[in-house]
Order: sequence, then C-alpha cells, then structure tokens
Amino acid sequence: MLEDIVRCPYCVQGSEFRPMLRGSSNKWYVCISCGHSAAPDDPYPKCPCARCQEMARIRRRGPEDSNQQGIDRPRL
Repeated sequence: MLEDIVRCPYCVQGSEFRPMLRGSSNKWYVCISCGHSAAPDDPYPKCPCARCQEMARIRRRGPEDSNQQGIDRPRL
C-alpha cells in the first residue's frame, strides 16, 4: 500500500517541498529543517514552529495594522 508523502509548506528540497518525518505516535509529522509539525487528521493543529507562530501573529494583528508597518496597500 502506498502512503501519501506529507510535505512541509515552508521548506524546499530540490524542486519540491521537503518531506516530513513521521513522529513516534504515527499521527504527527515533523520537518527536520524548520520544526513545523502537522497531523493530516487535524487540519487546524496548533503548530509551535516559528513560522506558524509568525503567521498566527500576523493573522491576529489584522489588515488595518499593516499600514503602520510601512506596507503600501492599494487604495480603492
């Protein structure tokens, strides 16, 4: 039986996203490069890696704060 390869959404190896290693519980996969963790059965896990934490921080900050950081937003 073929298993699907779980890949890190942040790291690239060659021309593809880096495959993640299966953890000891067989539910979680971990990227050896950045530490991102994923569970295919849980689409919204709380990953403790730095990149996911930064994405969560940006998401909490909201779009109205992006102009304060010097990011130009198009005017409608």
